[in-house]
Amino acid sequence: MFSHIISTNIKPHLSGVAKFGFLLSKKVNADFLGFFDMKKIHRGDKVMLSVSCDQLDMELETQIWRFISYTEEKRIKYSVFFHTWNGNSIENELIKKARSIYAGNMEIALELKKITQNVKSLWSPSLIEGVGLRNGRDIHIFSFGMAFKIQTKYHEILAEKFEEYGINYIVRFSTGFHERANFGNYDQLATELEEIYGDNVQFFGFLSDDAVDHFLRTSDIYVNFFPNGARANNTTLYAPMSRGCPVITNLDMYSPGWMSSGKNIIDISSLERGLLTKKKLSKINQQAKIDVSRNTNWNKLIKEMQQ
Repeated sequence: MFSHIISTNIKPHLSGVAKFGFLLSKKVNADFLGFFDMKKIHRGDKVMLSVSCDQLDMELETQIWRFISYTEEKRIKYSVFFHTWNGNSIENELIKKARSIYAGNMEIALELKKITQNVKSLWSPSLIEGVGLRNGRDIHIFSFGMAFKIQTKYHEILAEKFEEYGINYIVRFSTGFHERANFGNYDQLATELEEIYGDNVQFFGFLSDDAVDHFLRTSDIYVNFFPNGARANNTTLYAPMSRGCPVITNLDMYSPGWMSSGKNIIDISSLERGLLTKKKLSKINQQAKIDVSRNTNWNKLIKEMQQ
Protein backbone atom coordinates (compact mmCIF):
# COMPACT_ATOMS: atom_id res chain seq x y z
CA MET A 1 0.00 0.00 0.00
CA PHE A 2 2.53 2.63 1.22
CA SER A 3 6.25 2.20 1.71
CA HIS A 4 6.74 5.43 3.66
CA ILE A 5 4.58 7.63 5.90
CA ILE A 6 6.06 11.12 6.16
CA SER A 7 4.61 13.40 8.82
CA THR A 8 4.92 17.06 9.78
CA ASN A 9 4.81 15.87 13.42
CA ILE A 10 7.12 13.02 14.43
CA LYS A 11 6.82 12.66 18.21
CA PRO A 12 4.00 10.15 18.88
CA HIS A 13 4.10 10.68 22.65
CA LEU A 14 3.38 14.39 22.20
CA SER A 15 1.26 14.79 19.07
CA GLY A 16 -1.95 13.25 17.76
CA VAL A 17 -0.87 13.90 14.17
CA ALA A 18 2.42 12.12 14.83
CA LYS A 19 0.66 9.23 16.52
CA PHE A 20 -1.71 8.90 13.55
CA GLY A 21 1.24 8.62 11.16
CA PHE A 22 3.14 6.28 13.45
CA LEU A 23 0.18 3.91 13.91
CA LEU A 24 -0.65 4.02 10.20
CA SER A 25 2.93 3.05 9.40
CA LYS A 26 2.63 0.06 11.73
CA LYS A 27 -0.68 -1.03 10.21
CA VAL A 28 0.65 -0.98 6.63
CA ASN A 29 4.24 -2.00 7.47
CA ALA A 30 5.76 1.26 6.24
CA ASP A 31 8.65 3.41 7.43
CA PHE A 32 7.62 6.39 9.58
CA LEU A 33 9.69 9.47 8.72
CA GLY A 34 9.83 13.22 9.04
CA PHE A 35 10.31 15.66 6.18
CA PHE A 36 13.97 15.95 7.18
CA ASP A 37 14.41 12.29 6.17
CA MET A 38 13.48 12.87 2.53
CA LYS A 39 16.73 11.34 1.21
CA LYS A 40 15.43 7.96 2.40
CA ILE A 41 12.73 7.89 -0.27
CA HIS A 42 13.32 7.19 -3.95
CA ARG A 43 11.49 7.02 -7.23
CA GLY A 44 9.00 4.17 -7.20
CA ASP A 45 8.32 4.37 -3.45
CA LYS A 46 4.70 4.73 -2.42
CA VAL A 47 4.64 7.74 -0.13
CA MET A 48 1.85 9.10 2.08
CA LEU A 49 2.21 12.56 3.61
CA SER A 50 0.45 13.11 6.95
CA VAL A 51 0.18 16.88 7.15
CA SER A 52 -0.87 19.55 9.63
CA CYS A 53 0.44 23.03 8.87
CA ASP A 54 -1.10 24.78 11.88
CA GLN A 55 2.16 25.37 13.76
CA LEU A 56 5.07 25.10 11.35
CA ASP A 57 8.31 26.70 12.46
CA MET A 58 10.55 28.31 9.88
CA GLU A 59 12.95 25.37 9.75
CA LEU A 60 10.24 22.81 9.04
CA GLU A 61 8.51 25.08 6.54
CA THR A 62 11.77 25.47 4.65
CA GLN A 63 12.31 21.71 4.72
CA ILE A 64 8.85 20.99 3.28
CA TRP A 65 9.62 23.29 0.35
CA ARG A 66 12.87 21.37 -0.14
CA PHE A 67 10.90 18.15 -0.03
CA ILE A 68 8.57 19.39 -2.77
CA SER A 69 11.56 20.27 -4.94
CA TYR A 70 13.19 16.92 -4.16
CA THR A 71 10.11 14.94 -5.23
CA GLU A 72 9.95 16.91 -8.48
CA GLU A 73 13.63 16.31 -9.17
CA LYS A 74 13.46 12.59 -8.38
CA ARG A 75 9.98 12.23 -9.92
CA ILE A 76 8.59 10.74 -6.70
CA LYS A 77 4.81 10.42 -6.46
CA TYR A 78 2.99 10.89 -3.18
CA SER A 79 -0.47 11.06 -1.65
CA VAL A 80 -1.37 13.49 1.13
CA PHE A 81 -3.67 13.29 4.18
CA PHE A 82 -4.68 16.68 5.58
CA HIS A 83 -5.44 16.77 9.31
CA THR A 84 -6.06 20.52 9.10
CA TRP A 85 -6.48 23.01 6.28
CA ASN A 86 -5.29 26.62 6.28
CA GLY A 87 -5.08 27.32 2.57
CA ASN A 88 -1.46 28.46 2.76
CA SER A 89 1.08 28.28 -0.05
CA ILE A 90 2.66 25.02 1.11
CA GLU A 91 -0.68 23.21 1.26
CA ASN A 92 -1.68 24.49 -2.15
CA GLU A 93 1.62 23.35 -3.62
CA LEU A 94 1.26 19.90 -2.06
CA ILE A 95 -2.16 19.60 -3.69
CA LYS A 96 -0.75 20.36 -7.14
CA LYS A 97 1.74 17.49 -6.92
CA ALA A 98 -0.34 14.90 -5.05
CA ARG A 99 -1.50 11.67 -6.67
CA SER A 100 -4.36 11.29 -4.16
CA ILE A 101 -5.71 13.78 -1.62
CA TYR A 102 -7.42 12.73 1.61
CA ALA A 103 -9.22 15.00 4.06
CA GLY A 104 -9.46 14.15 7.74
CA ASN A 105 -13.07 15.38 7.91
CA MET A 106 -15.89 16.74 5.76
CA GLU A 107 -15.15 20.39 6.57
CA ILE A 108 -11.61 20.05 5.22
CA ALA A 109 -12.89 18.13 2.19
CA LEU A 110 -15.35 20.89 1.25
CA GLU A 111 -12.58 23.49 1.42
CA LEU A 112 -10.32 21.36 -0.74
CA LYS A 113 -13.04 20.78 -3.32
CA LYS A 114 -13.08 24.50 -4.00
CA ILE A 115 -9.67 23.89 -5.53
CA THR A 116 -9.75 20.30 -6.81
CA GLN A 117 -12.21 17.43 -7.09
CA ASN A 118 -9.43 14.92 -6.43
CA VAL A 119 -10.42 14.69 -2.76
CA LYS A 120 -11.77 11.89 -0.60
CA SER A 121 -13.25 12.69 2.82
CA LEU A 122 -11.97 10.23 5.44
CA TRP A 123 -11.47 10.18 9.21
CA SER A 124 -8.89 9.39 11.86
CA PRO A 125 -9.46 6.18 13.87
CA SER A 126 -9.00 6.12 17.62
CA LEU A 127 -5.36 6.63 18.56
CA ILE A 128 -5.73 5.01 21.97
CA GLU A 129 -4.46 1.45 21.81
CA GLY A 130 -3.67 0.95 25.48
CA VAL A 131 -4.82 -2.06 27.46
CA GLY A 132 -5.76 -0.40 30.74
CA LEU A 133 -3.75 -0.67 33.92
CA ARG A 134 -2.29 -4.08 33.04
CA ASN A 135 -3.00 -5.57 36.42
CA GLY A 136 -2.17 -9.18 37.16
CA ARG A 137 1.57 -8.57 37.50
CA ASP A 138 3.54 -9.80 40.52
CA ILE A 139 4.89 -6.34 41.29
CA HIS A 140 3.41 -2.95 40.41
CA ILE A 141 6.02 -0.18 40.22
CA PHE A 142 5.28 3.54 40.07
CA SER A 143 7.52 6.51 39.30
CA PHE A 144 6.88 10.24 39.17
CA GLY A 145 9.13 13.25 38.78
CA MET A 146 10.47 15.70 36.23
CA ALA A 147 10.85 14.19 32.77
CA PHE A 148 14.26 15.71 32.08
CA LYS A 149 15.66 14.17 35.28
CA ILE A 150 14.93 10.55 34.33
CA GLN A 151 18.15 8.53 34.60
CA THR A 152 17.82 5.78 32.01
CA LYS A 153 21.12 4.10 32.94
CA TYR A 154 19.70 3.09 36.33
CA HIS A 155 16.47 1.91 34.75
CA GLU A 156 18.55 -0.38 32.54
CA ILE A 157 20.11 -1.87 35.68
CA LEU A 158 16.69 -2.32 37.29
CA ALA A 159 15.22 -4.01 34.20
CA GLU A 160 18.19 -6.37 34.00
CA LYS A 161 17.84 -7.32 37.67
CA PHE A 162 14.12 -7.97 37.38
CA GLU A 163 14.70 -10.15 34.32
CA GLU A 164 17.44 -12.02 36.19
CA TYR A 165 15.11 -12.61 39.13
CA GLY A 166 12.28 -13.73 36.84
CA ILE A 167 9.84 -11.15 38.24
CA ASN A 168 6.63 -10.37 36.37
CA TYR A 169 6.20 -6.61 36.79
CA ILE A 170 4.77 -3.41 35.37
CA VAL A 171 6.38 0.03 35.78
CA ARG A 172 4.22 3.15 35.34
CA PHE A 173 5.57 6.65 34.80
CA SER A 174 4.02 10.02 35.56
CA THR A 175 6.17 12.92 34.42
CA GLY A 176 6.11 16.63 35.14
CA PHE A 177 7.78 19.55 33.36
CA HIS A 178 9.38 22.80 34.46
CA GLU A 179 8.03 26.04 33.01
CA ARG A 180 10.77 26.29 30.39
CA ALA A 181 11.25 22.57 29.81
CA ASN A 182 11.78 21.14 26.34
CA PHE A 183 8.72 18.93 25.95
CA GLY A 184 10.25 17.34 22.86
CA ASN A 185 12.75 15.51 25.05
CA TYR A 186 9.91 13.54 26.63
CA ASP A 187 9.28 11.65 23.41
CA GLN A 188 12.93 10.59 23.28
CA LEU A 189 12.90 9.53 26.94
CA ALA A 190 9.68 7.57 26.51
CA THR A 191 11.16 5.76 23.52
CA GLU A 192 14.30 4.90 25.50
CA LEU A 193 12.22 3.58 28.41
CA GLU A 194 10.16 1.45 26.01
CA GLU A 195 13.40 -0.03 24.69
CA ILE A 196 14.50 -0.79 28.26
CA TYR A 197 11.26 -2.19 29.68
CA GLY A 198 9.43 -3.39 26.56
CA ASP A 199 5.82 -4.37 27.32
CA ASN A 200 6.44 -3.85 31.04
CA VAL A 201 6.13 -0.04 30.88
CA GLN A 202 3.20 2.38 30.73
CA PHE A 203 3.12 6.18 30.59
CA PHE A 204 0.48 8.09 32.53
CA GLY A 205 1.44 11.62 31.51
CA PHE A 206 1.31 14.54 33.93
CA LEU A 207 -0.87 13.26 36.79
CA SER A 208 -2.45 15.48 39.44
CA ASP A 209 -1.34 15.21 43.07
CA ASP A 210 -4.50 13.25 43.86
CA ALA A 211 -3.78 10.75 41.08
CA VAL A 212 -0.14 10.40 42.17
CA ASP A 213 -1.33 9.79 45.73
CA HIS A 214 -3.62 7.01 44.48
CA PHE A 215 -0.83 5.16 42.69
CA LEU A 216 1.58 5.57 45.60
CA ARG A 217 -0.95 3.92 47.89
CA THR A 218 -1.76 1.09 45.45
CA SER A 219 1.71 0.27 44.08
CA ASP A 220 4.19 -2.22 45.51
CA ILE A 221 7.32 -0.18 44.82
CA TYR A 222 8.22 3.39 43.90
CA VAL A 223 11.30 3.96 41.71
CA ASN A 224 13.23 7.16 41.06
CA PHE A 225 16.91 7.72 40.31
CA PHE A 226 19.16 10.78 40.44
CA PRO A 227 22.34 11.85 38.57
CA ASN A 228 24.64 11.02 41.50
CA GLY A 229 22.42 9.97 44.37
CA ALA A 230 19.41 10.87 46.51
CA ARG A 231 19.59 14.24 48.25
CA ALA A 232 17.83 15.72 51.27
CA ASN A 233 15.72 17.96 49.02
CA ASN A 234 14.54 15.19 46.66
CA THR A 235 10.96 15.40 47.86
CA THR A 236 9.73 12.81 45.36
CA LEU A 237 11.22 10.16 47.69
CA TYR A 238 9.44 11.32 50.81
CA ALA A 239 5.91 11.12 49.40
CA PRO A 240 6.03 7.37 48.69
CA MET A 241 7.90 6.61 51.92
CA SER A 242 5.23 8.37 53.97
CA ARG A 243 2.42 6.55 52.15
CA GLY A 244 3.69 3.04 52.55
CA CYS A 245 5.31 2.51 49.16
CA PRO A 246 8.87 1.11 49.43
CA VAL A 247 11.44 3.08 47.43
CA ILE A 248 14.21 1.92 45.09
CA THR A 249 16.71 4.70 44.31
CA ASN A 250 20.47 5.32 44.19
CA LEU A 251 22.41 6.42 47.26
CA ASP A 252 25.87 7.90 47.69
CA MET A 253 27.92 9.64 50.38
CA TYR A 254 25.83 12.83 50.11
CA SER A 255 22.49 11.10 50.59
CA PRO A 256 20.69 11.71 53.92
CA GLY A 257 22.42 9.79 56.67
CA TRP A 258 19.16 8.38 58.01
CA MET A 259 18.54 6.52 54.75
CA SER A 260 19.75 2.93 55.01
CA SER A 261 19.46 0.40 52.20
CA GLY A 262 17.53 -2.68 53.20
CA LYS A 263 16.19 -0.94 56.29
CA ASN A 264 14.01 1.99 55.15
CA ILE A 265 14.90 2.25 51.46
CA ILE A 266 16.57 0.13 48.74
CA ASP A 267 19.75 1.22 46.95
CA ILE A 268 19.79 -0.09 43.36
CA SER A 269 23.44 -1.08 43.79
CA SER A 270 22.55 -3.50 46.61
CA LEU A 271 19.23 -4.75 45.22
CA GLU A 272 18.80 -8.50 45.74
CA ARG A 273 15.91 -10.88 45.11
CA GLY A 274 15.33 -11.29 48.83
CA LEU A 275 14.52 -7.59 49.24
CA LEU A 276 11.57 -7.93 46.85
CA THR A 277 9.45 -10.35 48.84
CA LYS A 278 6.15 -9.01 50.15
CA LYS A 279 7.30 -9.58 53.73
CA LYS A 280 10.59 -7.70 53.32
CA LEU A 281 9.01 -4.82 51.39
CA SER A 282 6.40 -4.46 54.13
CA LYS A 283 9.11 -4.28 56.79
CA ILE A 284 11.05 -1.63 54.81
CA ASN A 285 7.84 0.31 54.31
CA GLN A 286 6.99 0.35 58.02
CA GLN A 287 10.42 1.65 58.97
CA ALA A 288 10.36 4.22 56.14
CA LYS A 289 7.13 5.70 57.46
CA ILE A 290 8.69 6.18 60.88
CA ASP A 291 11.98 7.59 59.63
CA VAL A 292 10.60 9.98 57.02
CA SER A 293 8.15 11.40 59.55
CA ARG A 294 10.90 11.86 62.12
CA ASN A 295 13.50 13.39 59.83
CA THR A 296 11.67 15.43 57.17
CA ASN A 297 8.62 16.98 58.85
CA TRP A 298 7.68 20.68 58.52
CA ASN A 299 7.85 21.41 62.24
CA LYS A 300 11.44 20.21 62.48
CA LEU A 301 12.41 22.26 59.41
CA ILE A 302 10.86 25.44 60.80
CA LYS A 303 12.45 24.88 64.20
CA GLU A 304 15.87 24.58 62.55
CA MET A 305 15.25 27.85 60.70
CA GLN A 306 14.45 29.63 63.95
CA GLN A 307 17.67 28.67 65.69
